[in-house]
Amino acid sequence: MQRVVFLCSGNTCRSPLAAAIAKSLRPDAEVLSAGLNANDGSPAAEAARQVARERGLDLESHRARSAVATLFDGAAVGLAMTRRLADEARRRFPDAADRIFSLGTYAGAPAEDVDDPIGQSEGAYRMVASQVSDLLRAAQTRSGWLFLQSVGMGSDHAGLILRREVLAALRQEGIPTKDYGTDSAERCDYPDFAKLVGDAVATGEVGAGILVCGTGIGMSIAANKILGVRAAVVAEGLGAELSRRHNDANVLCLGARLTGTELAREAALRFLRTSFDGGRHADRVAKISAMDVQGS
Repeated sequence: MQRVVFLCSGNTCRSPLAAAIAKSLRPDAEVLSAGLNANDGSPAAEAARQVARERGLDLESHRARSAVATLFDGAAVGLAMTRRLADEARRRFPDAADRIFSLGTYAGAPAEDVDDPIGQSEGAYRMVASQVSDLLRAAQTRSGWLFLQSVGMGSDHAGLILRREVLAALRQEGIPTKDYGTDSAERCDYPDFAKLVGDAVATGEVGAGILVCGTGIGMSIAANKILGVRAAVVAEGLGAELSRRHNDANVLCLGARLTGTELAREAALRFLRTSFDGGRHADRVAKISAMDVQGS
């Protein structure tokens, strides 16, 4: 499971509460919190500790820390309490900008901010905790199998433009991404990028992958050589959805010469927001997994 970083101003109330709530939803995740203007070592506000206790959470040992670039190394997503804080975090940490959003944006409510309760009554802290909990549950419903995980993106030169268009569409939807290139229109070899993204999926560095070449076929052949990768070539939304529901595909392959921007966007979103049906399909996928052979 990847790292998740919650951000607020001082790291004494909103972000530690959010981190504790998120950890209760995903115990396997590495959940951290930090402040863009933190006084390092400060304890959580007493009202925040009390609200946490009421929810069966523990902030007694929490100490504030400043947000630094290394916190985002390997992080799937950074979730700021407000849009202003998200903008500031993206400015400070440009290498992680594609993985930093406001919590409201990530939950599908981009206009909703979690305001600072400092100096207010304990009731204001309870409202913050309830708001954060509601937003995280909305994000969990919206993100499904990729809750608190990022999506790896890669292409060769033929898929460069479409990959960038899909990346922009995912960012607009509040989906965190990690871009593995290529960054040039110069001719390059698709297996190199299939390996980068495929390895990231197989190791859990990202939760899913999207690969783009001329037809998607070369990328899928290459990616499927990697143990644990199930790459599917699709050209439209229904195929993308069924590749998840029936095949538990974890890498989507698109063809820039075959699929336009709108179809690619639809395919990507349906792929990323569809869960595996399990049941009889699980037995079939298990047979596929049993055929995996570790490559040299």
